[in-house]
Amino acid sequence: MKVNSLGKAEFLRLVYESKAALLERIHAPEVFVIHEFYDPQEILSLRRTVFDSGQLSDPSWHPLYNDCPDYHRLHDNYPNAYVKAKMHAFYFHGWRQENAYLFEYFREIFHMKNFLAGREKDAFVANVPSDGPVARVNFQNYPTGGGYLAEHVDPVSNFALIQTLVQASEWGADFTSGGLYARQEEGGDKLYLDQFTFPGDLIVLSPGIPHGVETVDPQDDYQWQVNRGKWTVLPIIVNSDYPSSGNIKPQQLGD
Repeated sequence: MKVNSLGKAEFLRLVYESKAALLERIHAPEVFVIHEFYDPQEILSLRRTVFDSGQLSDPSWHPLYNDCPDYHRLHDNYPNAYVKAKMHAFYFHGWRQENAYLFEYFREIFHMKNFLAGREKDAFVANVPSDGPVARVNFQNYPTGGGYLAEHVDPVSNFALIQTLVQASEWGADFTSGGLYARQEEGGDKLYLDQFTFPGDLIVLSPGIPHGVETVDPQDDYQWQVNRGKWTVLPIIVNSDYPSSGNIKPQQLGD
């Protein structure tokens, strides 16, 4: 599987001037790493703010209905999860006014996703769950000592033609083993991606190829309360939990 390393301007030219060719390459599949899509220090600052907020409030879980608040959750191999994980995840929603700065900061990614889908650039961002698809910004921390995300494929839909992952940790400093990988096909060789990236880089790949997060630094003690391990920011558009024929969930692969 080919990994393409590009600058931001070069990648955005591909998006807006060569849409069909870019999508064909992504679904071939190829992976794109766009260096310094965001300022590294700004991303690390957001990470610290989010981490600190999780130390000051209790974790919880809420279905994606109209009364859903922002929240953070400790995933710990929940038996009914669509995809098993050990991670600390934070969920921020586009319809909530207090998140206006966060969604403005990541607006280029939402604009890009909507352009590739043939939608208006701000489609879905202000939706409430009863509208159907909604915009979220998720922060995911896979702690050292065992954080992981089981291998899976994500739904490919007209608003999720690409998977966009903002790197928010540094390989070799925050963690030294495990991390994000993808395969061209189930059972194929793992392509580890964190070694290609630094905080602020954007990783773009097909959501429909097998990918996951291999156990992070399993030799260490497992601690939610330490700001280390692998961090990823996901500006995404997802289906709400209201019943819908299009409400397709991620599918875990293997055991």
